Amino acid sequence: MKLVFLVLLAINVLGCNAITVANQSPFIEAKLIGVWKGEHTEQSGTIKSWIQTRNADGTYTIEFSFTEPDETTKSFTESGRWWVQDALFYEIALPGMAQPDKYKYSFKEKECVHFVLVESNGLTEGIDAYSFRECLIADSPPASIGSSI
Repeated sequence: MKLVFLVLLAINVLGCNAITVANQSPFIEAKLIGVWKGEHTEQSGTIKSWIQTRNADGTYTIEFSFTEPDETTKSFTESGRWWVQDALFYEIALPGMAQPDKYKYSFKEKECVHFVLVESNGLTEGIDAYSFRECLIADSPPASIGSSI
C-alpha cells in the first residue's frame, strides 16, 4: 500500500512540475495576433503613433510616425520577433537589439491591449515609466505560402 501511495505521489509531483515548466515556455498569445494601432505622447510633446502587425509565426512589423511639437514628422519601420513568457510580452527588433523589451500586458477594453514596460535593454524601468495601449484594427494578413507544395 505504501508503494502505491509513493508511486502516485511521485506521478503527482512530476505532473505538477511539467505543468509549471509548460507555463514558463515561450508561446504566441492568439489574442495579440493582428494589426494594431497605438499612440503615445511623450512629456516633450512628441506624438508617437504606429501600426503594428503581429503574425502567428512570432514575427512583427511596426510602421512608426513621430510628430515633433514643431510639426516635423519622422517615419520609419521596425521588424522583429515577439512572444509571451512568464505572463510577460517580449519584443525584440532584429538585427539591432541584443535584449528584448519586456512588458506587462492586459486586456482592459474589448479589442484593446494595455502595455507597461518593465525592462528595456536589460535595464529595469520604474513602475509605469512607459505605458500605452493598442487597439485591434484588422486581423493579421494570412501567412504567405511558397509556390511549391
